[in-house]
Amino acid sequence: MYGTRGRIGLITLASDASVLPEYTRTMPDGVAVYAAPIVLPRGEVTAAALAEMLEGDQLEQAAALLVWADVDVIVFACTTGSLVHGVGWDRELIDRIERASGRTATTTTTAVLDALRALGAASLAVATPYIEELNAIERHFLEASGFKVAGIAGLGCATDAEIGRLEPADAVALVKRVDSPEADAIFISCTNFHCLPAVESIERAHGKPVVTSNLAGAWAALRRIGVEDTVLGYGHLLSLPACSVMMAS
Repeated sequence: MYGTRGRIGLITLASDASVLPEYTRTMPDGVAVYAAPIVLPRGEVTAAALAEMLEGDQLEQAAALLVWADVDVIVFACTTGSLVHGVGWDRELIDRIERASGRTATTTTTAVLDALRALGAASLAVATPYIEELNAIERHFLEASGFKVAGIAGLGCATDAEIGRLEPADAVALVKRVDSPEADAIFISCTNFHCLPAVESIERAHGKPVVTSNLAGAWAALRRIGVEDTVLGYGHLLSLPACSVMMAS
């Protein structure tokens, strides 16, 4: 039987080609991941489309479907979708998922904040695939959540399809452009940004911890179901214990 140690449910964007493969790669033996998709209108990675995506009951329908897989925790796996309306929006989404499913839930944004705090980060270099509109929203959200944004740079991708075609080398080059001595941690944003294989090399090159949207979500989900295995090959975050993550849920 799959998922003997735990089952993680993901509410993903149907257009997200990276999130499920990256979560699956970080799972210890005995932990399984199941996904239920929702649709990003027109595939546009804009504030308007992200807000529109969550206006109806897609989120609740996906959460209810994941119950059939008997998942232990549900992650809304979309970074900007879970921060587009500012501080507290992730908590609203968590409440919606938990009401619809009866299961513990979190969001990518919640998990990223948990991970950065667990690492003791204060000042961030933020690398994104987004357009400037979303970078401004993300900067404001991170600063309102207590972090200094030493720098933020995006690749100007306006659709999820464009983001899904990015490679780890794109993340390496972008981090090199945005990082500075002022930053004590690096955050690579977006669940559809294929960057997981580059995390360890980026940490070695820059001498500071790297958090990605998918690493944070996987770490938070694992710790919420009581799995504390150290997973090697993807940077420092997946070695941090459960005591660091039981705070914002």
